[in-house]
Amino acid sequence: MLSFLYWSTTARDPYGLFHLSLNKLPGEDIDSSPKTEWLNMGFWKDTNVFPEACQALCCKLIRAAQCKNGDRILDVGHGTGESLIVLLSQPVGQRPSAVTGITSLPVHHDRSRARIDRLLSSLSNSPPRVDLYLGDAVCQHSKAAHPLDSSSLTSFDRILALDCAYHFNTRLDFLRQSYLKLVPGGRIALADICFDAQMLQSRRLWFLSSVFKLMPRHNMISAEEYVAQLRDIGYVDVNLEDITEEVFPGFVRFLKSRGIGWKMFASIIEWYSKAGTRFVIVSGCRHQCLSA
Repeated sequence: MLSFLYWSTTARDPYGLFHLSLNKLPGEDIDSSPKTEWLNMGFWKDTNVFPEACQALCCKLIRAAQCKNGDRILDVGHGTGESLIVLLSQPVGQRPSAVTGITSLPVHHDRSRARIDRLLSSLSNSPPRVDLYLGDAVCQHSKAAHPLDSSSLTSFDRILALDCAYHFNTRLDFLRQSYLKLVPGGRIALADICFDAQMLQSRRLWFLSSVFKLMPRHNMISAEEYVAQLRDIGYVDVNLEDITEEVFPGFVRFLKSRGIGWKMFASIIEWYSKAGTRFVIVSGCRHQCLSA
């Protein structure tokens, strides 16, 4: 969402590092790099601090995926690597055995690689294997290597998509490809956007989607349709949790505190929210998953 908002209002450096300023905490040196580089809308329950809210949303997604020690995890749309760092920084005994990441933005890919290299050099006790890819979330079956390529022997225990899947062209293709790359019992979890079923037909929502082009039209579905799509693909133990009230209001308040430019972004989010946009945590399991 942040990348989209920035792109929709400026033509210069449309997918750069603008989000770094949002990670700055009060009192930090204005010329120094922020301690975190989060790029999501955050889960604002019990906090009013942007990096804390963003990490809370990431951790909520990890819990929804039921990540455990030794998992092979694919993190899709990881920005400049903060979610990768969270996964790799888990204590020994709760750490994945391998982390794969993919982002479509070269500046994010390069920055993530540099940050992860620094982190791995500081880890002891056999750090996890890390593979980072530059490419679209949906495999297009080109010559470029891709973690969701059906011809690859690689498989995953968990697949994560933190506040990004509504951009994918299309999300349904991504969900289908992910299902085939999950091991039996493997789980996908997404922090994502869907819509109130009644509002999907409203003129307000279609006007906003035409002007701002937040997502491909194919991705504009209701919560009920989202769950049905997952089940039709073959996912079981499908769960959808609506956390809209813990995401949009807090994020809007934060943006309005950042000055005139960010207030405009906050207004766009408010328009979408009033038009029936819902923020959800969605998860599903490849068959042979036993519910806890």
